[in-house]
Amino acid sequence: MFVLHVKVKMKSGQAGAAEKVFAGPFKAAITAQAGFRDVQFLRPSDDGDYVLSIAFENQPLQQQWVKTDVHGEVWSLMEQNFEGYTVNSFNTI
Repeated sequence: MFVLHVKVKMKSGQAGAAEKVFAGPFKAAITAQAGFRDVQFLRPSDDGDYVLSIAFENQPLQQQWVKTDVHGEVWSLMEQNFEGYTVNSFNTI
């Protein structure tokens, strides 16, 4: 399985808006994709950063999702709430 962890620095006051986009259009769009396995938006228990965890069967299927128009639409809705983010990728053992 191919897993992405997107560490998100949220813009001040935008956490609620990002959570709403995730729970609505983002989650609905990604769960309909071929090879989709899991998605979680992790809220920090302290003043740290959020983590968006995304899992697909493999990286080529994840990349197919990234190339879709709907990805561009829902990711831009998420991203407008972010100050910045970093991405780390993993493969399960």
